[in-house]
Formats: sequence, structure tokens, C-alpha cells
Amino acid sequence: MKKLLLSILAIGCSSAFAMTKVDFSKSSYSCNKIAITPNSSESDLLNNCRHATIVEHEENNAGRTFRGPGGGAAMTQNSDPYDEINLDKVKFYTDDYSYMICYYKDYIFVKCKVRPPKVVKTTTSASVNTNSSAAK
Repeated sequence: MKKLLLSILAIGCSSAFAMTKVDFSKSSYSCNKIAITPNSSESDLLNNCRHATIVEHEENNAGRTFRGPGGGAAMTQNSDPYDEINLDKVKFYTDDYSYMICYYKDYIFVKCKVRPPKVVKTTTSASVNTNSSAAK
């Protein structure tokens, strides 16, 4: 029972922080009122977006590949060059406060992921006034 509860909690937490891949043909994002497109360079994002930082991937100069369990030549796995681990990342906030990460390989755009801004619930003064007048 405990394991089931923890599993459900883990799934709920992971979906709360899930990011979706950006389809630029169906959505538009901007930084400093400049549109973000697949043509946007790393420097464009760093210069125009809020809290922009870059995480650069360090190349493995040794040329080694990962060997899976059991070893042997048949088990050698070359990693995918477009795996998120092998890409430079630019993390930033857009004009609408969406959190976005764009991935680049050798300064060439690969993809972007986005997490929409959190919705903040606000109470209006009208609802506060009606409650205070009802109490009198």
C-alpha cells in the first residue's frame, strides 16, 4: 500500500514539473518582445531573455563509448548525438513568464521545451466587501 501511494505521489509530482516540446508553428513565445524561433541563436536568447543562463556540454575527447551490462563488442552502445545530455542548453524565462529550455548542437538549434507559468489565484476586493457587509 505504501509503495502504491509513493508511486502515485511521484507520478503527480513529475507531471507537475513536466515540460512540453515547443511546436513553433502552433505557438509563439518572445523575449523582450523579440520572437523566439528555430532561427534564434544562443546569443539572442542570452541577450534578450530574463534570467538566461547557458549550460555547455563538454565533449568526451577520449572517444569512449558506453558498454552495457555484460560487456562485449555486441553490447557497445553509441549515445544518440541529439540526446539532451549531449546538447548545450539555454535556460530562461519568456515575456509571459514561461520557463523555457532551448537545446543546441554545435550552435545549431535542435529543439525547445517549455513549462507554462504558474497560475496565481487572486481575490478581488468585491468578494472581500460582500463578505464583510454580510457579517454586519
